[in-house]
Amino acid sequence: MDNKNDEFERLDFADDFFHAAEINAQYDEEERQNNPKKKNGKNKTLMIAVIAAVAVIAIVCGVYFGFFHGKEEEIPTEPSSTTTTTQAPAVIANPLTGESGYNEAAIGKRPVSVVIDNAAGARPQYNMSAADIVVEGEVEGGETRMLWFFADMTNLPEQVGPTRSARPSFVKFSELFDSVYVHFGGSHSKGNYIGGYEIIKQDNVDDIDGMTVSSCFRRTSDKVSPHNAVLIGENLVAAIEKKNYRTDVDKSSFSALSFNEKVSSVSDIPCNKVTVKFSSKTRSHTFAYNAESRAYSNQGDYNTPVNFTNLIIMYADSTYIDKQNYKGAGNTETYLNYSLTSGSGKLVSCGSIVDFDWSVDNGILSFKDKNGKELKLNPGKSWIALASANHNGSVSIDE
Repeated sequence: MDNKNDEFERLDFADDFFHAAEINAQYDEEERQNNPKKKNGKNKTLMIAVIAAVAVIAIVCGVYFGFFHGKEEEIPTEPSSTTTTTQAPAVIANPLTGESGYNEAAIGKRPVSVVIDNAAGARPQYNMSAADIVVEGEVEGGETRMLWFFADMTNLPEQVGPTRSARPSFVKFSELFDSVYVHFGGSHSKGNYIGGYEIIKQDNVDDIDGMTVSSCFRRTSDKVSPHNAVLIGENLVAAIEKKNYRTDVDKSSFSALSFNEKVSSVSDIPCNKVTVKFSSKTRSHTFAYNAESRAYSNQGDYNTPVNFTNLIIMYADSTYIDKQNYKGAGNTETYLNYSLTSGSGKLVSCGSIVDFDWSVDNGILSFKDKNGKELKLNPGKSWIALASANHNGSVSIDE
C-alpha cells in the first residue's frame, strides 16, 4: 500500500511541473510581446519545455517501473523444520515369559515358586493359568508334581494350589531362578535318600513352609486333606518380609531366558500334537496346537483347559530310591530324584518342534540349539516337563 501512495505522489508532482512550465511559457511570451528586445526569450522557453519533457518522461518511467516492478519479489521460504528423534519407550518384559506390560516395580525382584499337588484328588488345581512357568516331573508312586513360577510375587491370584510338600529335585530347580520356595511340608531323609527338608537346609534356601507359616495358607472345603491346602496369594509378600528374606534378584543365580520378539516357528518340522510321558510308570500328557491362539492346549489331563506357548521337554537321568519302613508302617516308598546337570531336549512352539541341549553350570540353566547357539523361546507361558532319560521318558508328535 505504501508503494502505491508513493507512485501517486510522483504523478501529482508531474502535473504540478507541467502546470508551472505552462505558466512560465505564457509569462515569457507576454514578456516578448511587451519587450521585443529580449532575443533569448524564445530560446529560454524552448529550453524549459525540453527540460519539462525530459522530467515528465523520467517521472512516467519511474511511476511505471515503480508501480509494476517496484515491489520486491517475495521469495517463499520453506518453514524451518526441526528434526526431533523420538526414542521408543523401553519394553518392560516379564523375565519368565518375555511378554510386555510387566509390572515395572517388579523388575529386578525375585520370583516365587510354589509346589503344586497333581494327584487325582487335587485336580483341577486353583489358578494354574496364572503361573508364568509350570514345571512338572515325577516324584513317587508314578505320580507327578508341579512347580509353578510367578515372576511378580506381588501379583499372585487369591489362592494358588493345592500346595504340597518339598521334594529334592524341585528344590534344586527352584534355585535355578533364585526364587523363594513355597511348599507345605517336605520329605525327610532316610537311608540313602536325602529329603526335601535336608536340601532346603543344606542349600540355605529361602522358603515359606505351610507347616510353620499359617498366615499364608488355608484349607478349602471342596477337597479333602492332603489335597486342600492352598496358598493365599495376597499374604505371601508380608510373610517373606517377616522372614527378612532378600527380595532383589541375585543375577548371578538367576537363569535368564532368551525370547524372540514375536511368536514364530522354531523349525521347519511341523508339530500339531505332542504327547509326553515322564517315565514308564507315569501317565502321559497330550497337547494340541491351536493355530489361532498360537498355543498348545491340554483339555483333560488337569481336569481344566490349560494353554502354553512353549512346551519344553528336558530329558534328565533319574534315580529311584526306596525308603524302607516308610512312616514306621513297615511299607516301602519309592522316590525319584532327577540329576539336573545336562541333557538333551525338545522345544515345541508355534506348530513346530526343534531339538536342543541343556546344561546347568554354576547354578545357571541354559538352553542351546544343536549349533551351540542360545535357544530362544517364544513370548508366552511355558510348560517344562522333566522326562526320565534312563527310565523310558518319551515324546511323540503328530504332524
